[in-house]
Amino acid sequence: MLSLLAAQLQHCATHQQKGHDMKNGTQWFTVDKAGLAAVATRRGTAPLILEPVQNAWDEEGVSRVALTLSPVEGRRAQAQLRVEDDSPDGFRDLADAYTLYKQSYKIGNPEQRGRFNCGEKFLLSVASEASIISTTGSIFFGPDGRKLGRKKTETGSILTATLKMRRTELDDALVLLRSMIPPQGIETVINGEVLEQRKSIAEGVRTLQTEIKGEEGGFRLTRRKTSLSIYEVLEGETPHLYEMGIPVDKLDCPWHVDVSQKVPLSVDRGSVRQAFRLDVERHIAEIMAEDISDEEAQGGWIGTALESMEDTDAIRAVMLARVGKAVVFNPLAPESNKRAIDAGYAVIHGRQFSKAAWRSIRSADALTPSSSMFDDGKVESSPDGIPEIPESQWTPAMQRLSSYTQDFAQHACGVTPTVKFWKDSGLGFAGLCGGNAIGFNVAKVKITDQFQVDQLLIHECAHFKVSDHLTSAFYNECCRIGARLRTLEATL
Repeated sequence: MLSLLAAQLQHCATHQQKGHDMKNGTQWFTVDKAGLAAVATRRGTAPLILEPVQNAWDEEGVSRVALTLSPVEGRRAQAQLRVEDDSPDGFRDLADAYTLYKQSYKIGNPEQRGRFNCGEKFLLSVASEASIISTTGSIFFGPDGRKLGRKKTETGSILTATLKMRRTELDDALVLLRSMIPPQGIETVINGEVLEQRKSIAEGVRTLQTEIKGEEGGFRLTRRKTSLSIYEVLEGETPHLYEMGIPVDKLDCPWHVDVSQKVPLSVDRGSVRQAFRLDVERHIAEIMAEDISDEEAQGGWIGTALESMEDTDAIRAVMLARVGKAVVFNPLAPESNKRAIDAGYAVIHGRQFSKAAWRSIRSADALTPSSSMFDDGKVESSPDGIPEIPESQWTPAMQRLSSYTQDFAQHACGVTPTVKFWKDSGLGFAGLCGGNAIGFNVAKVKITDQFQVDQLLIHECAHFKVSDHLTSAFYNECCRIGARLRTLEATL
């Protein structure tokens, strides 16, 4: 909306210049410097210092940009700014320095930062005096207004300005400037210190919304593929969304991300649309899925990102980091839920994620119901469609275990059970008890191991008395059977 307004204002101003204002010698609009400064400084003075740097980065042939910012000695709340670059063309049109919303030549290129052509004006509005010297001439701003000069540079441009800045604002500006991510091939110097060329920890190509030149001026939104570069957050920094190396808005995720094209920004470059930020964070989650720590995965941003994630492998990786080894609570299979907990699984309830997040989780098969992994405690003739091993095919070890199990159960709790065997690693149990039967999955238990067998039988026999094995009653029954086992003479 703001970009549309800017385009409309520009259209009106241009039209009037061609018509009535040329006859009357007046413009449609007059800009109050103090009023513009009030608008420009809503986010503070520090972000304004980024403007001349990003403009210099956009110039063709630039290899070096140097900025100095320091307090003015003897003048309270005043700072001196100097930005110098080596652009072969210099400042293309000095009128750009004082003409609000004049269409920038960068407007049609989504991979250049400029669009509203008001960055210098915002910066100059908070200056008490300033100058621009370039290959095309010079212009000076002072208490009496602006005036053109004949002084020129051989290459590049030099911008100087005396700014209203408290020392805290100056320090904030330097922190912000040092957080920039310079383009490859452009040496960027802040107060004599060359900014290090940061190395990204991950890259990805994604389709994102961007702004391009509209047919009737201004901007229109479209979507195009672009590169995303993810960076570690250094000490003293907060995670930011970057537009081609310039920090433009905060992120909730634990990293910086640099978008290699224009992002939808407000006129004062102070914020991005929430939908765009969420879209970026979703892509970050997909790109970083394999490297997200358990702690990072607990962030609220991950829960939101899950609602729109599409990469199935990434969804699974994120869920593993967020909930660990887990199953979905099944209200129709309470024993399966309890067996999952007993096996060290987290049981996830529906309220733990939004409906949109559950759609993503289910689409990726990132979680399964507890009943799909753990038996409900009832012995059936063929659990999960797997037939039991017929007695005619029992091995001598199975025959010995069957006899031992009946002796054990009779001695421990006065029950002589039917014994059944299965062999399938895909079944969710090693042993089970239900009705008057005890079953073994020989794919998951070594039936010749006396200790392992006794341990399993204590657990399963306790179910003859107590079904809920996460109660004190079940615990006490296991203890009773364990003590009773001391008097059992039979062995495997």
